[in-house]
Amino acid sequence: MIYLLLWLVCGIIAAAIAQKKGEGVLGFVVGLIFGPIGIIAAIFSKGKLKECPYCKERINKKAIRCPHCQKDL
Repeated sequence: MIYLLLWLVCGIIAAAIAQKKGEGVLGFVVGLIFGPIGIIAAIFSKGKLKECPYCKERINKKAIRCPHCQKDL
């Protein structure tokens, strides 16, 4: 029972890390399946987001224009 709880907590932690990178659900699944190794994988994943050089908001890596400050990238 304690191992199931540990794996669930690992899934939640990995999801929180991946959420900041734009991959919340995927992080939860990886954390749930692989446990502590899933957290490490979430830390080192590149994610789908990058930081706008002008306003520092998180935006899609493929964005041509920032939706927050409307600057061309």
